[in-house]
Amino acid sequence: MSKIDDSFFEHSSVAIAGASAEYNIGHAFVQCLQDAGFQGPIYPLNPAGGEVRGLKVYRHIADIPGTVDYVISCIPARFTPQLVKDSAAKGARIVSFFTAGYSESGRSEGRDLELELLRVAQATDVRLLGPNCLGLYCPRIGLSFAADFPKEAGNVGFIGQSGGNAIYLIRAAGHRGVRFSKAVSYGNACDVDECDLLEYFATDNETEVVAAYIEGVKDGRRFRRVLRDLCALKPVVILKGGYTTAGAVAASSHTGSLAGTGESWEGLLNQAGAVRVYSLDEMADMLVTFSYMVPPRGRRAVICGSNGGFSVLTADDYIRAGFELPQLAPREQADLLELVAKFSSTDAGMMLRNPFDITNVTSPEGHHAIMRSLMANPGFDLLVAQVSISNSAWPFAESPYVYWPDMFLDSLLRAQRDVGKPAAVILHSICSAGEFERMARLREKCQKAGLPVYDSIPKAALAMDRFLRYHERRRRQHAETG
Repeated sequence: MSKIDDSFFEHSSVAIAGASAEYNIGHAFVQCLQDAGFQGPIYPLNPAGGEVRGLKVYRHIADIPGTVDYVISCIPARFTPQLVKDSAAKGARIVSFFTAGYSESGRSEGRDLELELLRVAQATDVRLLGPNCLGLYCPRIGLSFAADFPKEAGNVGFIGQSGGNAIYLIRAAGHRGVRFSKAVSYGNACDVDECDLLEYFATDNETEVVAAYIEGVKDGRRFRRVLRDLCALKPVVILKGGYTTAGAVAASSHTGSLAGTGESWEGLLNQAGAVRVYSLDEMADMLVTFSYMVPPRGRRAVICGSNGGFSVLTADDYIRAGFELPQLAPREQADLLELVAKFSSTDAGMMLRNPFDITNVTSPEGHHAIMRSLMANPGFDLLVAQVSISNSAWPFAESPYVYWPDMFLDSLLRAQRDVGKPAAVILHSICSAGEFERMARLREKCQKAGLPVYDSIPKAALAMDRFLRYHERRRRQHAETG
């Protein structure tokens, strides 16, 4: 079969086999495409005919006028070999199978049917996605398998062997400002597999960062080579599902994958230079970091924020993650105290050694002056700002004062624009729906300014440590090769 190229994602028409007027999964795919803004014709297919969301339902794919690029199968498995033949006759390049009931079932008839699908595809030069998958997401042309995915295109490519995990990751990272070039849910990988997709992303000019959720591979030697070549060009974040015995059994029944041992995967990913994560949330953290974080020159961090207790915990987590928290020199410390005195009648209740708690400074100019001073200090490589959302209005349910995080973050963003030193923001400790809404608003403000935002102190430290490890390794490799 031919290699994947841009035409794999570039489609001007889509047919959905199994869409009905009454709500079903085929109907849902039609809605996803319409809501995502797909500009080409959408053709629902169902022997019953009728109408779906204002679109004529064709009884057979042969009845559709013209050609069809991309076909989504939502029909019973036993009918799918014929669908592939009919799709090929109509000019389709790809058939994606939401349909399940193949090798992942563990039954011989399911395995045989999957092999039959592959034989038909190879005879007709049609590429297959799945079975047991959700297919393609390409926001630039409005191709999507969820109605609420971001409509803007970005620079992250993602492949996921689980459709449900793909939906969560794209939503979770998307809410945090990550935008995708393309994403693929590829299921059982009877034809198009992880190697094909990773090989494509290595050459895709729209993709600068690659992420993958993988349960297993069928050709370990090829996978090792493809992953190594991709990691030499772009950051690659990998979540391996099924690395425990119980997880491997689950992966086999989910996508029919051979999972491999945790130790073998650890060695493989480390040798290739991939960034390994252990949850979808950790993957989202890494995509936020690679999308927004400017690589600092080193690990000397200054921590500034609210609440003394959280400042202590932040210091602990960042030290544990391998960062340094240098202290100001005596002259610098005296200058800082003098600066604080200009904006506050007392420094009582503040922490004025790294980490810094300046909650009791009540003026925006004071915040800006202090953070600008810390950012400009050559002894620090980056600034970490931590804001406890739950404590921000204490002790008032509805604070009569200016909302402190707005003042703090506006001053931080201003200082960062002045100095240009890398910075990250942690908006954490959210205990109510109202606080979540405040956090979302503040997060958007920081994202628009180009800063990475995290919702947990330990997760932020972990993601930033992995990010620096990646860049430290790249610097060593460049130094060794001259």
